[in-house]
Amino acid sequence: MFLFFFIYSTISFSQSEYQCFIDKYEEFSFYAKPNKNNTLSKYFSKRIHSDLLSHYKISDTIKNKKFVYLTFKIDPKNKVTNIVVNSPYSELNKNIREAFINYNVEDLNIPEKSQLNTYTLQILSTEGDKMIINCSTNVVFDKLPVFEGCESAVNKTKLSNCLLKKISEHVANNISPVEIKKAKILGSLNLHVKFTVNEKGEIDQVNCKAPTDSLTKELNRVVAVFPKAKIPATLNGNPTSFVCEKTISLEIESDNEKYKEEVNQYQENILNVRSEFLNPNTELALHFKKYISAEELDKIVFPLAHPGLFLYFNIDKKGKPINIKTNANTELNNQLVTIFRYFPFEKLNIKPVNAIDSYSYPLMINRFNKNIIVSNDKPFVHTPPVFDKNCESSNSNELIDCMNQNIKNLVVNNFKRTIRNKTKLKGVINIRFSFQIDDKGKIINVKAFAPNAEICNELEQIIKSMPDFYKPAYLNGNAIITTLKYSFNFNVGNNTVDDFKNLRKTHGP
Repeated sequence: MFLFFFIYSTISFSQSEYQCFIDKYEEFSFYAKPNKNNTLSKYFSKRIHSDLLSHYKISDTIKNKKFVYLTFKIDPKNKVTNIVVNSPYSELNKNIREAFINYNVEDLNIPEKSQLNTYTLQILSTEGDKMIINCSTNVVFDKLPVFEGCESAVNKTKLSNCLLKKISEHVANNISPVEIKKAKILGSLNLHVKFTVNEKGEIDQVNCKAPTDSLTKELNRVVAVFPKAKIPATLNGNPTSFVCEKTISLEIESDNEKYKEEVNQYQENILNVRSEFLNPNTELALHFKKYISAEELDKIVFPLAHPGLFLYFNIDKKGKPINIKTNANTELNNQLVTIFRYFPFEKLNIKPVNAIDSYSYPLMINRFNKNIIVSNDKPFVHTPPVFDKNCESSNSNELIDCMNQNIKNLVVNNFKRTIRNKTKLKGVINIRFSFQIDDKGKIINVKAFAPNAEICNELEQIIKSMPDFYKPAYLNGNAIITTLKYSFNFNVGNNTVDDFKNLRKTHGP
């Protein structure tokens, strides 16, 4: 068997715990020495608008971050670049960035200016349930570990890419073809690699993942013997541990026909076990196979974050399918809808119970990097939530429009009355919110996303004050939790709202 390895990898890095510290925050604090009375804190106290902090919400509604950091890099001319602030509020981030741009960076007394470093300052931290200005006394700078062959990297991006290449090549050159053969792999093999480079530059805490247990064990073995770093990661020039995570895709090929047949049989068996509700031989699946060639099927690309392609439709009073669509791109959608129209609809034997229901069938999935046409014997039946009794309708379109309009009226009208003077931003700002309707119709898990904390808090209270839904959503007759997401643009000066959208694509129309 011949195995050809083509490596496609992504990598992410995060600072890990140093052995002498409880966690990364304590390690950072040790070097940064934050103090709410130091020079930097006094500087920002005069420039950060107090109302942006007084409403800063420390809760699970927006990811709880106890600290707000500012990071930056140094360009070849020793100028500050790539300034990033990590609070969840864009107006606060803008305020902090603009203040920092006007700060004399020489006053930070940066001991080592290098394109290989990332520099971090703490700006805010929590005190009780409040966010306060509590800046670093010292700038903290970190550097990636340096492995053999990467010594000449001139900046952090090139050093990171070099490290990625070295690890990828090591895995590709050392993983056992025998173990790959045991796992019955052909085509792309995705491997998740995670390990720590400790303070001595040694590989530690290897925790990798492969498609099978035996291949995972082999991957852990290979990564564990990755050569030691020539220079460990550092924090302010001192060795520190460093976590590396990446995904490697190896392309496995073979000229052994017997092995190919074994792999195909193994994959078919797995498909049958794992996807009992998917059937490649239903009448609907066989119908689509007549119109889509194997070559066309291989070229189809599924939408991002979707496991496959699905068919959606409603049924009118005469029992005919209407509002037919798929989740494919426009050209492919038109092709699939046309093919479905050729299918004798009565063969699906659907007996509508509720006129507002919509129906869906899977059409295609990807297994082992191969597109497969499949379907169900029975459709998924989707019943949308009903906002109130007045929204009940014999038409799914009208029901959803009624829900969207009621939510818009309740949220936007209250929002316009209370928000206008709660931001110093000018022009148009984008507002987003989401919530779930539980299986009893109650509104839960409210989240708002806006430029500042005061707007977020106000918007969340408006949404939480909405009445319970008259009826929850149903799937195949069972009440379910469903998520609704909306966005709109608010013109601060004119106090007007435009482009109110339901971001959650519903089944059917």
